[in-house]
Amino acid sequence: MAQSYAEFLGVEVVEEVEKAMNRALVNFLFNTQSDLSKAAPVDTGRLASGFVLGKDTPNREVEPEREQKGEVTLTRQYNKSEITMDSDWYISNNVPYARRVAYDPIYGKGGRVGSAAWYTTIENNLQRKANEAFTRQLKKVK
Repeated sequence: MAQSYAEFLGVEVVEEVEKAMNRALVNFLFNTQSDLSKAAPVDTGRLASGFVLGKDTPNREVEPEREQKGEVTLTRQYNKSEITMDSDWYISNNVPYARRVAYDPIYGKGGRVGSAAWYTTIENNLQRKANEAFTRQLKKVK
């Protein structure tokens, strides 16, 4: 029995939407990880490099201690094809002082009081950024 055109097109659309959703998730996660790393105050680079992705549970890895100032290097432990909408994804940072630096104004950029909003600004914009990422990819579905 032959499939009708509408049934065939429906399967194609569902596959394209799934691919678009996966691409949007990849972009959203990598961009958020990058935003956190770029915005974090840097002394040795340990905090900024410590934002890691976790699949189905937060990643418990801890960036090793550093003796001196260093460059920030983001760890991409997942490639784009491994990140799909069928899992929960987490961005975590397990450096022992991460929470303190994220919320205490004294640790803001340049040590300026009140400038620790680097973290809450990113956090408060997550919904908007997610909407933008998913809308951008879904608009490409024909």
